[in-house]
This record gives sequence, C-alpha cells and structure tokens, in this order.
Amino acid sequence: METKPSIVEYYSEHGGYRCGYCNSSNTNYSHGMWAHALTVQDYQDLIDRGWRRSGKYCYKPTLNVTCCPQNTIKCAAMDFKMNKSHKKMIKQINKYLIHGTKRERNSGDHETDSGTSNDIYCDEFQQFPSKTPSDIKMVPEAPSTSSIDQLSSDQRANSKDTPTETSSTSSSISVAGKKNLTAEQKTKDQPQPGKGADPKLPPCKKAKQIRAEKKKEKLLKNTDQVHVQKKAKEPTEKTLEDFLNEPDKVENPAHKLEIKLVRTNPASEEYKTSFIESHSVFKKYQMAIHKEPASDCTKSAFTGFLVDSPLIESKKGDLPMGYGSFHQHYILDGKLIAVGVIDILPYCVSSVYLYYDPEYSFLSLGTYSALREMAFTRELNKYAPNLKYYYMGFYIHSCHKMRYKGQYTPSFLVCPETYAWVPIEKCRPKLDATKYCKLDDNNTEDKDSKIDINKVLVLRNGEAMTYEIYRFENPRVKDEDEVLEYAKLTGKTCAERMLLFRQ
Repeated sequence: METKPSIVEYYSEHGGYRCGYCNSSNTNYSHGMWAHALTVQDYQDLIDRGWRRSGKYCYKPTLNVTCCPQNTIKCAAMDFKMNKSHKKMIKQINKYLIHGTKRERNSGDHETDSGTSNDIYCDEFQQFPSKTPSDIKMVPEAPSTSSIDQLSSDQRANSKDTPTETSSTSSSISVAGKKNLTAEQKTKDQPQPGKGADPKLPPCKKAKQIRAEKKKEKLLKNTDQVHVQKKAKEPTEKTLEDFLNEPDKVENPAHKLEIKLVRTNPASEEYKTSFIESHSVFKKYQMAIHKEPASDCTKSAFTGFLVDSPLIESKKGDLPMGYGSFHQHYILDGKLIAVGVIDILPYCVSSVYLYYDPEYSFLSLGTYSALREMAFTRELNKYAPNLKYYYMGFYIHSCHKMRYKGQYTPSFLVCPETYAWVPIEKCRPKLDATKYCKLDDNNTEDKDSKIDINKVLVLRNGEAMTYEIYRFENPRVKDEDEVLEYAKLTGKTCAERMLLFRQ
C-alpha cells in the first residue's frame, strides 16, 4: 500500500518558451510544477487531465494559448490493430534477427539518412528548452477506399444481351396469306385433343429461359464452393505477439535480441551496473540525432532528464514488478543498443522517451519499441485487468510530423474542456478547422472542476492541513488566485489528495 502522499510545488508563471515544433522563439505556453513525490494513482489522474512529466518536472500545455496545441493521446492496447507498415517493419527486423539480412533503405522510407525513426517520444520538455524533436517523416497514409466504383444502371443494361424475340414459324407467311387462311387450315394448325403437351409435366419453356436457369444454378454452386474453400483455408489472423515472437522460435538465429525491464526509482542493482553503458548510448543518440554538444550530455543531465522520477514505488496489486518508473533495455547479442523509458501506472503504460545507438538506426527502433511497449501493456493486463491503455504522450495535429501517433488504432484524445476521451477519428475534422477546440460533443460533466478551495491540501512547515486552516493561521498571505488556479488545473480529486507546498 502507498503510505507516502504526493508533494508538489506549483509554478504560477507560464512564460513563452521556444517551440520545438514550429521553431517559434516564444509562443509555447504551459503550466508547471515540481513534483517532490507522486503516487502512481495521482500521476495517472494528472496525465488524464493533460499533464506530463520530464524527470521530476510536470507540465500542462496551455492549449488555448500555445502555438502548437498538444493533446494527450492513448491507445486501447487490448484492441490494437497493426497496419501494413507495422507488419512490414517487424518482418524486416525479424529477417535481420533470424537471417542477418539488413534492410535496404531508400528515399521512400520514412526514416531519414540521419537515422531518426518514427519515434513517438520526442516531445518538447520545458525544463530542457534546448531539446528539439527529431526530424520525423510521416508514414504515408493509405489511399482512401471508401468510394468503390460501381456500374451504373445504364452500364449494367448495356452489359447484358438483349436480343429481340423472334416471331413464330408462322411469321414466314405473308400478311395477305394470313387473311386468306381458311377455317379448315386454322383448325388443322391447332393441336388435336389428347395429342398436345402432357398435363402431368411442367409447362414447356423457351430455350433462352432454360439457359438462364442453368447459368444461375451453376453460379450458385460455384459460390457455395468458394465459401467452403475460404472457411477451410482462411488462416487465423496473426497477432502482434505472433509477429514479435517469431525469432524466438528459430533454433539458431543470426542475432539474439533480449529485452530487460530495469527499475530506476529506487535504483535497482541492474540499473547501477548498466549505468555507464546506458549513459554512453544516450550521449551518442543526443549528439547524433539532436545535434547536442557533449557538454549537454553529461551524466547529471542524463540522470535529471531520464532517470530521476517523482513516482513512489508501489507493490499494490498483482503486478510482479509493481508500479513506478522503469527502463527497458534492448540488448542485441549482449550489447545494449536502445533504452525505452516508461512509467507503469494503474491504468496504463506511459511512454516517456526512447534513445538508441545511431549505429542501429536501420532497425527502426522508434516504431519497434512502441510496438514492444504495446505488447508489454497487453501482457501486464493479464495481471492487472484495469491496465489496458498505452499512453503515447502528446498528439500535435498542427504539426504534420507528429500526426503519426494517430496511426496506432484505436486511439483517443482527451478533450481539453471536459476531459472526456474522444476517438481520434471524430477529432481530426475539428482540429483541421481550428488548432484549439472542444473535442467532446456529449457535454460530459467534468466533476473534478467543482473546486472548494478550502478543501485543497497544503503542506507548511512539514505539517499537512487544508487551505482553510492554512489561511486562518496566515491571514496576511494573499495567494488564493494561485492556489485556485493550481486546483483547477490538477482537478478536485488530486487537489484534495496531494500536498501543495507553501512557504
């Protein structure tokens, strides 16, 4: 059970920061707070209201002001469907792992020559204003198949044989001859009683009608055979796990890829022993991909950015590793080639960042790690049924390079006004029309917006108390506006559960 409370320090200034998406120098606005400690449940509730963490710093973009609105996005991992691009990429990596065959890259690939991949973790973090996202190329979207060509009624009519009916054998007789037919001849042409069609048999049919019926019968027979063959031959659709686990089924693969989960807060022995190697990969990545100088890639910068975490370790529940902050080490033939930074929370796996050795950029590790984390979320769901979402950070619709996150389906965006989750398909038309808008059409009530400032919890001189008591003991303090702003941004639930530091 979690016994320690969350302790946060709110920063009321929202200045204009440099934007890494449109490269504007002072148009990126957000609210921020330093999290001295956060329970995993409090952080889960915060990210559901648009917050994100980088190290111990948490920030919430001011969507109606900032230049490139950032909407929180999540994918329903249990219902996730791979697209053709995902399958192709995994097959290419499997070919390398099994046979040692490297993918041949060309100008049509979505990776650039610098080695950046379809990385879903390159969000701009405010306490690192010099960081900029990778030059990500969007995977081309498949052409729309909603409109299917159909034959018009005129075309269908023209495609059929429409011969005119021929007259009976008597048509060879001239009109004048018909008029001169005697009654005896007319009687002679009529069938005699008892000599016509057998009344016990069905009526005679024209040859044309018989041919049409035989054709229809043959068509129906062939259609039934096709359905039977499809049912017999149609294989079960391969799952994400089937694709990812193919190299494990090979007896002697060319390469061995191992993925290890390492707890970073509190630091495990595995993390301590791998720190030097992990930092070395980080330094290579930042210098090659983000063009940072070596002086900005120190061990302390690495630790503050991707190792330090405010999340309090929690063993509550049935998860073998518990909840909190972790690194996933991608080890190829005994060598660390990539590290995925993740948080395991009550309802989701939240991706934080990915860095990798640029030498292995041909493996598309950004996309591959995302699919691995998706599969990891599905595995954790077996132990914790409520944990069924994969959070991908922010979706920036106004930045074409960052729209690729919507390709992980089914995905949802959180409405910035009601905080209800809305399918991304319903959000796109609205975001096409305007950068900031209300996404929820159902007018869902945001119960966490009903703030009673007197019930907000604060921490002063090491003692927890309500804001009502704090104000009574400190009548000269005038910080109601700041505390109310903090409470509205974090929501009623968190504001009455976390401790807001007050001097």
